[in-house]
Amino acid sequence: MNDQGAEKVKFTVYCLGYGGLIPFILTLAGIYFGNHAISAYSVVAFISYASVILGFVGAVHWGFILKSDLAQRQGLLLSISVLPGLIGWLALISPLPIALIILTIAYPLVLIYERLSELNVLLPDWYSSMRVILTISVTTMLLVSFVPVVLLA
Repeated sequence: MNDQGAEKVKFTVYCLGYGGLIPFILTLAGIYFGNHAISAYSVVAFISYASVILGFVGAVHWGFILKSDLAQRQGLLLSISVLPGLIGWLALISPLPIALIILTIAYPLVLIYERLSELNVLLPDWYSSMRVILTISVTTMLLVSFVPVVLLA
């Protein structure tokens, strides 16, 4: 891919990545500023979206791993990349406060895994930097949602 094509992909990833914060922001606003019914619905939407995105992050690892030549470690890395989806599913079937705890811990752990594992050499620097900002943003919103979610539960 030429430099112009790579920049176009990078721009698209940035738009989609940062745009992916919009549902978090909207549902968090619904939790805080909606009436009881809207708040309750927003909590479910917020946790559901956080769970789905966590699974998506693990799926992104698949793409990088399959494209790499880490043949002897591919099986292990692919197996580990399934964990975010399973953790997201666990959050979906857990009581609300527990779901938030699971997700609040999982997002930073996935980022730490990316930084400390062999994925670190596969992921472009710009992607890793974006992931840090997105993880901090999502984790902060998860923490901010905790008090109203506990009150609604």
